[in-house]
Formats: sequence, structure tokens, C-alpha cells
Amino acid sequence: MRLKQSEKAKVPSNKKETSDEKGEAASTELGSSAGEPAEEFDEGLSDQELAPKELAELLEEAERLAEERTDQLLRCRAELENTIKRAAREKEALSRYASERLITKLMPVLDSLDQAAKQVEGMERIRRQLLDVLKTEGLSPIEAQGEKFDPYRHEALMMVESDEYDEGTVTEEVQRGYALNGRVIRFSKVLVSKKR
Repeated sequence: MRLKQSEKAKVPSNKKETSDEKGEAASTELGSSAGEPAEEFDEGLSDQELAPKELAELLEEAERLAEERTDQLLRCRAELENTIKRAAREKEALSRYASERLITKLMPVLDSLDQAAKQVEGMERIRRQLLDVLKTEGLSPIEAQGEKFDPYRHEALMMVESDEYDEGTVTEEVQRGYALNGRVIRFSKVLVSKKR
């Protein structure tokens, strides 16, 4: 509150004011001496001009929060999509390799038929029929005889000296290997050539 003219007159005019007294008089004039807020600001900041600043700060905070939430949403969405894709891959792999246990159990039967086919002609037909059934499930024999040794498909039992084959070539297949839908489930047991 501003001081009234009569209150201003109480200050003696014949006495020179010190700098402290000038400051007190100025603060009294502005009304800050009893904790009362000043009615006017010389700097020109009014209540109406503070509101847009506060609104701007609130808007900035809201935009920052919205960016954080959008980023979190995008991350969650990407994680969900990855989880769905992974689950689809696992389901496909499960369905493709579900019959692996059965086929693995039947492989000794194939081995016996391989041996029997060498002696009886009819056994070859049975062997071929069984192999055709297993092929429909995705089973395929691994070619080995005369092939270059491949540690990802063949298991070397021993090295044999050979003039007929180049070094590192499979000279004999002791036990046939099999792959299920392209994945090796049993390695071919083979003999591999070496130089004399």
C-alpha cells in the first residue's frame, strides 16, 4: 500500500537522509515493510503476464512427458511384436520336429532293413516304402559315399589309405545319417581317405 501524503510529511525535511534511510523510505513506499505485497511493480511484471509463463512451463512439461510415454509405448509395442514372432517361430519348429522322437526310434529298423536288403530282394521294397513314409515327415538320408568329408554331416570313424579317392573323401559309409527338415539328427558314420 502506498503511504498517504500526511504520513510522508512526518519525515523531517531539514534532515539529510542517509542511504539506509532512503532504502527504508523506498521499501515503506512500496509497502513491503509489514509483509504486505506491493500493488505495482516498476519492472512491469503483473499477474496477467506470469500466467503465460506458467502455462508455457506446464506445456513444456506435458510435451516432455508425452514424448517419454510415446517412447515407452513404442518400446512395448516392438517388444510385443518380437515376442509374437518368437512364439510363431517356436511353434513352427515344434510342429516341424515333433516327430523326431518317433523317427529316431525307427532308424535302427531302417538300419536292419539296409542289412537285410543286401540278401533278399523283397526287403529292398519294404525298406523303400518305410523310407517314403518317413520322407513325408521330413526325413532325408545324408549322402556320404564319395562325398567330401563334412564334419557337420559326417562322423569319421577312421582314416584309410586310398589311391582311388582324393584325400578327405568318404570311402565307405558304415552307418547312414539322417536329416529332419534339413537339420541333422544323426551323423553318417564313415571312413575317410588319406594319402599313402
